[in-house]
Amino acid sequence: MKRISFFATLAIFLFSAAFAMGQGIGPGWGLNPGLLSALNLTAEQTENIRSLRESFEKETAPLRTQIFERKAEMRLLWMQMNADPEKTKAKQKEIHDLKWQMQEKVTDLRLAFRGLLTPEQLSKLLALGGERGHHGRKKGWRGRPGCSFGQERGEEPRW
Repeated sequence: MKRISFFATLAIFLFSAAFAMGQGIGPGWGLNPGLLSALNLTAEQTENIRSLRESFEKETAPLRTQIFERKAEMRLLWMQMNADPEKTKAKQKEIHDLKWQMQEKVTDLRLAFRGLLTPEQLSKLLALGGERGHHGRKKGWRGRPGCSFGQERGEEPRW
């Protein structure tokens, strides 16, 4: 039994670490390439945006790794028959604090991106809906776009 538990722990840890290493912010971190081309960016702006993205990815890689490691640790806590409430709550707080740090860095990135745009480009970005959120449209319950748990399209959440 201990052997199975050890291998399950090892598998979760390795999967989480591999997943964390492969995580990026995706193409345009919420700004699709079509939207960026609609802004008619100069070559200098394009290079500055690329530089912002690269520095953001490099700066947040350790933080993303820590988040995925803590999530793996949390999964292990939940797999225990007698999960310790204090350890579980402490781990959840660690994850929350790390996610908060990540969100602050995302906000800094978005503000820096906006600072690179001319007033006309920023107006166009806002008109095209480019600042709705950096994650795009979420998938909800059972993978349906825009729906959350217990909610059908167009309905209010049933809490």
